[in-house]
Amino acid sequence: MNISISHNFPSGISTGTNKQFTRTTREKSDCCEFSSKQKTPSFKKSFFASFFAPKNEIPKYIDNNAKPPSDFAVEISKNIEKVVEKKIPAENFASIMTPEEFREILPSLKEENFISNRKNRDSGIYCADLDYQSNFSNGTQNIFDLLDDVAAYADEYYKKTGKKFIFALADRDLLEGLQHAVRIIGSDPEKFKNVKFLPAFKMSFAHKAPTSGLGYENSEMIIYGVNPFSENLINFVENTIQKRKKMTVEFIKKVNHLYPEFAYSIIEFAQQNQLKYKRSFAVSNLYWRAREYAETKGDTAIRGKKFIPEDVIVEAENILNELDDIYLGSENSGFSPLGTTIIKDSEVNKNIKEVFEEYSTHFDESQGRVISAAENLYDDMIDCLSKEPQKPVLALSAPFYFSHYFEESGSKTFEKVVKFIKELQENSNGMLLAFESVVPKYDLDSNLTPDIIKNFNNYMRNNTDLYEVGGSFAKRMF
Repeated sequence: MNISISHNFPSGISTGTNKQFTRTTREKSDCCEFSSKQKTPSFKKSFFASFFAPKNEIPKYIDNNAKPPSDFAVEISKNIEKVVEKKIPAENFASIMTPEEFREILPSLKEENFISNRKNRDSGIYCADLDYQSNFSNGTQNIFDLLDDVAAYADEYYKKTGKKFIFALADRDLLEGLQHAVRIIGSDPEKFKNVKFLPAFKMSFAHKAPTSGLGYENSEMIIYGVNPFSENLINFVENTIQKRKKMTVEFIKKVNHLYPEFAYSIIEFAQQNQLKYKRSFAVSNLYWRAREYAETKGDTAIRGKKFIPEDVIVEAENILNELDDIYLGSENSGFSPLGTTIIKDSEVNKNIKEVFEEYSTHFDESQGRVISAAENLYDDMIDCLSKEPQKPVLALSAPFYFSHYFEESGSKTFEKVVKFIKELQENSNGMLLAFESVVPKYDLDSNLTPDIIKNFNNYMRNNTDLYEVGGSFAKRMF
C-alpha cells in the first residue's frame, strides 16, 4: 500500500520544508489505519504518533532497571533539541550503542556473526549487522519498515539468547536517514529495547595510490558511533555534498557551452543516473558519471545515432528545482551507473577530458599529494572525526578493492595492500580498528571468487591487528 503524507520536517532534517514525501509500508493491522477520505493517518501505535506529533517533547522512558544515560546519549539528546527543536530525553536512548561499547565488543565478533542465513538466524549465530543501507542510499527499504524488521528480529534473538541484536545503519555520505532512525528509536524506546543500535555512516575519501594509473583512488570508511546531530559532522558532510553538486553543475555547464548542439542538461543527467532527489548528489565519484554522460552523448551524436535533444538551458540556480528535497518511498536505490563510453579517442572526448581535469581529483606531482575539489582527503576526514567528543570507530569498507590499486594482477600476497592499510591506521588517531570481512557487493563482481576473498580475509587476519565487521549492505536481512 503506497501512502503519501505531507509533513513539514524541522530544519536540519531535510534541505527544504513543506515538501511532500512518500513512503511505502506494509499493511499491518497493529500499525496504523487509513480512511480513503482522510488526508492524514489515524495512528494506533506510539511509534508513528510520537514521530509525527506536533508536540516538542517526547515523554521520558521509565525503566527502573536501566543504568543512567550515557554521555553519548546525553550528547545526542542535547544536539537533537538544537537541530530540530524537539526534545527527546537522554533516557530514551538506552538502546543506542556508544563508541566505547563498540570498542569493547569488537574483539568478540567474527565473520559468521554477520552472515544472515537461516542456519545462523535459527542458531543465534547471526548477532550483528554492521553495514546496512536504507533507500536514502543504496538500500531498498525505507527507515520505518527497516527498523520494524530490526526490532522484530531483535525480539526473537533475545528470546533465544538473552542478548541484544547489534545493528548499524551505514548510508553513504549522508546523515538524514540516520537522523530519522535515531529520532524514531527515541520516540518509542520500548519497541527497540532488545536492539543495540550503532549509529554509523560511510564516508568516502581520496588517497594516494602510487601503482594506480591515476596516482590516486577514492575509497570508503564506515564510521561507527557517530552523533548524527553533531554540528561538526553535519557541516563536514554538507560541505562535501555542496562541493560535489557544484562541481557537477559547473562541469556540465561548461561542456554545454563548448558543445551547445548536444544540449547537455543536468535534468537529463539526473534522469539517466536515476538521481531521484537532491541528496542523491551526495554520492561519491558523481563527477565521473557526469564525464561519462558528456562523452556518451557526444559519441552518440558523432556516430549519427538518434538522440533526444534537450532544450533545457543549464543554469546553476535552476538546475535542481525539479527534484524533490527528500524521497523516502522509492524501492529503487537510485544510483545506477550510466553505460560505458562508445568512442574512447574522439576529439570531443579529448576536449571533454580537458574540462574534466580542471575539476577532478588528481595527484599533484609537484606537491606530492592528492588534490580534490569534490572529495574528502583522508587527513581532513580524520581531523573532523577527531573533534567529536565521543571519538568514533573506523572500519575499512570493502578493503579487497585496495588490491586493485597496489597489487599486480594475480598476486596473492597483498603485501602492498597491508602496508598501505597500516599507514592509514597509524594516521587515524587511534580510530581505525576494523575491516569488512563480509561485503555482499563482492558477490556482484564477476572477477572475484570465494577463494580470492577467503585468501584476502585470512591475510588481513594474519598480518594486521584489525578486527572484523560486516553486514547485509543493500540486501534484506531476514
